[in-house]
Amino acid sequence: MIGATPKQLETAKSRAIDLCRLAYAPQPVPQPDGTTLALCWSGRIARAYDRLAIARIAKDEPSIRKIETALTQLQTSATVAFEAAETAVRAWQTMAAAAGQTADVNAVYPPTCTCAACAAAAAYRSHHEFRHVYTAVLYDLLAPDTVNTPPLLELMRTVAEQDSRNQLWTLLKRVSDAGEAYLRACRAADVQPNWRLAMYPGEGWEASSNRPAGISDRPVGK
Repeated sequence: MIGATPKQLETAKSRAIDLCRLAYAPQPVPQPDGTTLALCWSGRIARAYDRLAIARIAKDEPSIRKIETALTQLQTSATVAFEAAETAVRAWQTMAAAAGQTADVNAVYPPTCTCAACAAAAAYRSHHEFRHVYTAVLYDLLAPDTVNTPPLLELMRTVAEQDSRNQLWTLLKRVSDAGEAYLRACRAADVQPNWRLAMYPGEGWEASSNRPAGISDRPVGK
């Protein structure tokens, strides 16, 4: 290893690149309708979990068992791919270090995955995170904690004073800006904003799905 040649180092790096691509980049996956969809391992697993959730809600026992078996196989295959990639990266790093060279790990990993499943997950996180921000600034105005009087009431008592009006305007503007940002994120994700959930996080349960109400903002038109 100490006497690794430039060719050997390049071969080790190429192997790391190839295995990282197989582990983390999208690959063509056959679909039930005969088409193919580019998905990474994490995306395939996420879609399997979505299908499993649907089957469990429907109490479709044959589908549940089939999906659970497929999910276990996916997770096993993904683990093998991840471990092979990381082993190859470490081997290349070790070889480069022994040869007195610097191994830039960013050069062997593929870009952040944007396959259909990962893009959907990113959109989900995005609009939910923006809703959380909206909830936080709304509570700052209306119910900051269980003890102190809400700023809205405090400031309205002295609203005739310019300083109070300025503070009130600042808080209202924060709520408005956060709400508009949440609305834009929902439009980008093609879902309808759940304003009530923003005011009452975790309120109630959806009788139709036996899951927390608003656990996901509703798709547009649903």
